[in-house]
Amino acid sequence: MNEDLIKQVEDLGLSNKEARVYLANLMLGPAGVQQIADVSGIKRVTTYVILESLVSLGLVSQTTHAKKTLFNAEAPANLQRLLEKREQSLHDQKHQLEELLPQLKNLKTPPKDAPTVKLYDGAEGIRTVVKTFIQEGREAGIQETYGMSNLDELHAIFPEIAAAESNPDRVKAGMHSRIIYTSKRGAILEAGDKNKLRESKYVDIKNYPIHGDMAIVGDRVAMVSLAGTQPIGIIIKSQELTGMLTSLFNIAWECLPAD
Repeated sequence: MNEDLIKQVEDLGLSNKEARVYLANLMLGPAGVQQIADVSGIKRVTTYVILESLVSLGLVSQTTHAKKTLFNAEAPANLQRLLEKREQSLHDQKHQLEELLPQLKNLKTPPKDAPTVKLYDGAEGIRTVVKTFIQEGREAGIQETYGMSNLDELHAIFPEIAAAESNPDRVKAGMHSRIIYTSKRGAILEAGDKNKLRESKYVDIKNYPIHGDMAIVGDRVAMVSLAGTQPIGIIIKSQELTGMLTSLFNIAWECLPAD
């Protein structure tokens, strides 16, 4: 038998043995079980069971001639019913899934305090993150942010922050900032702090080799590596983690002398 043809008939929704028996019966015309079994290469008992299945599918009919039961394959066009049946079954399954999805989602819902982590790379990606970061903080009613930064590295990647001498989105949002920073240029922020809604404390990079940038806004912390020309950032949303980092920031802040 043509194996490629058998495979194509299988693809319409029949099993391999059903396809073999149907094609054997199609080639033979009205025939007894033993003849069909011989051509299909399937045992007689199994062939009879398969023929009964094909009868129920409307692909084979049976008649009696001279007290002998004969089976006759229906026209191949009847295979169309297999596709229609599969289409209906798929439609029913899709409908069932739509009804089931809410229940499945409830089973998978993580704890509310489970942290979420997102990774970003590239200056443009980080810019988008920072804007969203500040916007979400403002919408949540956050009035103060906390940060630690190497301003030389930050300004090299984000010249707009250097030009504005602060994060313009934060100032526009009316959010106060406390920042611990370092720079090879020394204490460069204090003079403009009041106009920038900011308090700042400078640390010598020789004693405190801070690299990158970290900002805490509400229950989110953004940490950015600013080495090279391709910054990499990570945002973690976690009330517990940001609470701990805010406490550590406050400890460091209180230990630093006032300018």
